[in-house]
Amino acid sequence: MLYSSAGGRVCTSGGSEIARGGEDLVTEPAGAGAVIESAILEVWSSEPGHREGGDAHQLVLSLVSALGAEADDATEPLRSALAVLISALRAERAFLFEATRTGADGSEPAIGGCIASRDLDGEPVNQPERKVSHEVLAKAALTGLPAAAPLAEGVAPGDERGDAAVHGLALPVIGGGSLRGVLFIENRFQPLEVSPGAMRLGQAGARIIAAILELQSLRNENRTLWVDISRLRERRSPEGEPAAGEAAASRPRDSGKRPRRSDLRGDYSAILGSSPRMLEIFQLLDRISGSNAPILINGESGTGKELVAHAIHETSPRSGKVFVSENCGALTETLLESELFGYEKGAFTGANKDHKGLFELAVGGTLFLDEVGDMSPSMQKKLLRVLQEGVIRRVGGKDYISVDVRIISATNKDLLEEVKAGNFREDLYYRLNVINLKLPPLRERREDIPELVEHFLAELGKESGIDRKIDPAALQRLVRYNWPGNIRELRNEIKRFHALSDGDVRVQDLSETILSDEVEEFPFHDFERQISQLTLREATERLEKEMIRNALIQSKGNKSLVAKMLQVPKTSLYNKINKYGFDKL
Repeated sequence: MLYSSAGGRVCTSGGSEIARGGEDLVTEPAGAGAVIESAILEVWSSEPGHREGGDAHQLVLSLVSALGAEADDATEPLRSALAVLISALRAERAFLFEATRTGADGSEPAIGGCIASRDLDGEPVNQPERKVSHEVLAKAALTGLPAAAPLAEGVAPGDERGDAAVHGLALPVIGGGSLRGVLFIENRFQPLEVSPGAMRLGQAGARIIAAILELQSLRNENRTLWVDISRLRERRSPEGEPAAGEAAASRPRDSGKRPRRSDLRGDYSAILGSSPRMLEIFQLLDRISGSNAPILINGESGTGKELVAHAIHETSPRSGKVFVSENCGALTETLLESELFGYEKGAFTGANKDHKGLFELAVGGTLFLDEVGDMSPSMQKKLLRVLQEGVIRRVGGKDYISVDVRIISATNKDLLEEVKAGNFREDLYYRLNVINLKLPPLRERREDIPELVEHFLAELGKESGIDRKIDPAALQRLVRYNWPGNIRELRNEIKRFHALSDGDVRVQDLSETILSDEVEEFPFHDFERQISQLTLREATERLEKEMIRNALIQSKGNKSLVAKMLQVPKTSLYNKINKYGFDKL
């Protein structure tokens, strides 16, 4: 098998070595296969020249057209390029694998999953990772040169079909000086075409595929940057006027007056709120209503991410089709895989019949993946495969099933920071984050709290037959509270005092958490003025006291949780709780 570094020796699978430059040095008798491999290397390493034959020009044009292709499926331009290489090298099938060089000196090749594959019929190859020797791929990745696999599958050395023939060839995909992948071109039934003209086309194909991968990466990055720019343009100053330097065209139909819900095209009645922050969200939902692009929703727990996802579905071209959802953080990896992809009968104990997964159930519609940031690395890889190729395979199954599903995902994590920390795949992040929505926490839209309280009280009154009103002073306490649990926490609080109060809701009917936070709320925004006359020790103790008190309130007195929140040993925390008199809270 061919294995060489620039300016070094070429090693065949039979063990012969061929020196580059000067006279050939043969350490063992070199067969005809070594001669073919040497010729391949010479063509690959030399400067590009003319292409032999009229057909070659047509193939080059086909490669160039793949470079400029724009498709909803990012693998389609790559598969088009693979088709050209299959024709040029008289191959039976072709694969493109992820590949990088790792280690301090870049001497350790790392082969990833199959990005795209194609056979003579134009179909993806099933289980591509099992069809190719990773040893051959790793050698091409390490050296940056072709690596040949002379013998076809099932052909023994000495067989006339395998002798002096190349049936498999790994080609490095290099762009901008960086390794971007490895191609593997194969024909199990007859030798590949490895003439100088064919190898020139193979080299051109590898370079064009590298350019396609780089263009796709840049397009994904540009989409993300454009969303960030659009979000910055939509920000308004505290007075409600456009931010300085903002172009009028960057806002939809700016009439000079504050937008209202009645101006919206979509029906967002299931989402409560008319604050400026929520109206911005609704306006953005209007603008993306005609799109089928993947959407990533960011927001704290309890901000209504699933409600927004459902509203996106109902105003999209897939409205009227099925909407299914799954919380990725609530299931183990194996359960999540079975839920998303389904399973075949007998795949595991208890699998008594075939079971369709959520991807199959959502065909034609929308699949909402909540807390997608909690997916394991293995599940991230499997989800990326579905997004790239549009096919799934059930657990325990062999066949691939085509699925047409729009993905809306949500998370309470900063996925970009998770990518930087190595906890989330960068390629999957860009696949999911084509359009980004950031939902505001309840504390940033306090104007909506009275409407939410009125709605939940009316809802509970209808269920129980008991109507209750809320005293203005009690409502004011609710508005001032910070609501770390957002709308979910507010709803639970309303359920509690609706059940426990004797009549209309008064201040004393509110929970201790609300009352304690309101009475003793520490104004961090005014902290500099408060400590200006204190010593360093006094100021430190004041801050420490208030941070512990706030953490105790948020955790409802759970001291173990407080220790984790503040990252202090439990024994130290207990001593400080006693010191500041919080043991009675």
